Amino acid sequence: MAFIFLPEPFGLREAADCGMYAQSLMLALTAEGLASCPQTALSFNADLVREVLGIGAENKLLFGISFGEEDTDAAVNNCRTQRDTSDNCLRFFS
Repeated sequence: MAFIFLPEPFGLREAADCGMYAQSLMLALTAEGLASCPQTALSFNADLVREVLGIGAENKLLFGISFGEEDTDAAVNNCRTQRDTSDNCLRFFS
């Protein structure tokens, strides 16, 4: 488990940096043969996580990342959703 915290007084721009770092971490885990799953719901229990880890309240929990070996027999790991076309979710400007 990895926890991604954002210390005060950082804001939205730095949170985006944390998101890009997390994506890179998850891609690196995949390259090493490990599966991963971001868990944003952990932020609803940020006080408990900080208490257990001994981390000060000035650090805001953004999310956690679970990782390990994937159980391909588990139904939850075989859920696939449809993706929208790029025409519907991207707009290019020139």
